[in-house]
Amino acid sequence: MWIKARKLKDENILKKAFYKSRIKVSIFTIYINTKGGMVMFIGQIGQIRTPTHMGNRGILAVQANSPFTPRQVSQPRHDRVEIGTQNQQVNETGIYRPDRSQMRAFAPISYTKVAPDERLQKEMLPPSEQGAYTEDDALINQYMKQYRIEGYFDGDTFVRSSSEPVKLILRDEIPKEDLENFRNELIANGLGTEIDWHGVENDLGAMDVNFDNINHFEQKADYLASRYAVLKDRIQTQFTGDKQEAELQKLEQIYTQAKEKMADSYAERIGGFYEDLGQSGAADEMRNSVLAVIDGKADSYTAHLAQNDVYADITDPNKQWLKQDDAYMAAQLRESVSAVSTQKSPTVNEQAPYSEKDLAYAGVFAKELSQQLKQPEWDTFTIKSDDSDLGKHLAEQYKSLMGKIENAGISNEMSNILKDSFEPFIEKFIDALDAKIDQNRDRVTECPWQADLIRTNYIDRESVYAAFHNAIS
Repeated sequence: MWIKARKLKDENILKKAFYKSRIKVSIFTIYINTKGGMVMFIGQIGQIRTPTHMGNRGILAVQANSPFTPRQVSQPRHDRVEIGTQNQQVNETGIYRPDRSQMRAFAPISYTKVAPDERLQKEMLPPSEQGAYTEDDALINQYMKQYRIEGYFDGDTFVRSSSEPVKLILRDEIPKEDLENFRNELIANGLGTEIDWHGVENDLGAMDVNFDNINHFEQKADYLASRYAVLKDRIQTQFTGDKQEAELQKLEQIYTQAKEKMADSYAERIGGFYEDLGQSGAADEMRNSVLAVIDGKADSYTAHLAQNDVYADITDPNKQWLKQDDAYMAAQLRESVSAVSTQKSPTVNEQAPYSEKDLAYAGVFAKELSQQLKQPEWDTFTIKSDDSDLGKHLAEQYKSLMGKIENAGISNEMSNILKDSFEPFIEKFIDALDAKIDQNRDRVTECPWQADLIRTNYIDRESVYAAFHNAIS
């Protein structure tokens, strides 16, 4: 269906004027509401006018040079709107496929924006990132253990240890009556002397560090070290002989796996990022430093627990079962240490030269730069005479970051790593911008008439670096 639209004065018509060479072309885009699920494809509406200074060249001569006109022109081009037909529907998917001269109009989509569900958020975060662990948390955690899925992996197959039906339930959906009845059972019977190693392994299984959770680095290290200290104290107090030795070996195995996972993941993601920015050896030094930080914290928590009886603070007869919940007692230990601030930073050495504060800050710094490389924010569309503005912009960022580094309380060794990483970062940032310009080039290849409208030249690195060094000198 073709409609002449030259005389239309609908308020939904948006007019844009493009000037190319000496030809004035007006482009109109019509938005037509769709009803009843009907999809309408709307083409370009072009009206070519001959400027007065063109003389007697005529409309055909103008059209011959217009990017909106076919090469062979037999008559003036009319404005038109094209409505798609069922013939353009792909049978397999039911999706309409407009051709290159058409645009697609969709019916308005209704949606409702809702706030994130905090219940689900807490369910998804690993224990090492959840923050405070209260008495209510301990009660719910013990209650939920009744419904966890027990089993083991046999190759690629998970084999359940029980044939009982699986019950899925959210924390906030537990009936209050059931929870109170369970609390009464704990008051009467306690949790028993046996350590819930399955629960310990689950809690310490998600200790990896990445850009998404690097802000929790110190919290995760404290969580692991305090759990270790409490369990070690419990085993030494509660068991003797072969039983004590076997339990301590089990603890050391789980603790070592957890801290190595944390160190390896930090080295791979954070250390690897700095390695890619030319800081050779950073990954190994950071890995060793993470291990040293965790071990140092574990020693500090163990020493504090030996001198401060955090169990003695629980005097209520109805709360004695909490003493057998090692996750809860670890949280109490962290609070006790935090209150007196007696924890000392481990001594750094040549193999592990970075402190906890160094590692935490380096992770956040790397996250910020990494996000810029993934989503570089700079105008790569507008044609520019030079790129000195980009150099000045990066210089401002550099000075801002260096100011933060000076006040961060980190070591000179880490400070030098961060400062030396910035210029290699600039190179990768420009690479990311050039990748966006490649998209412009592809666009011009498909639509040559856009060649003089969007940028196709790569970033002038020489002018960027010249402006950058001039601004920071």
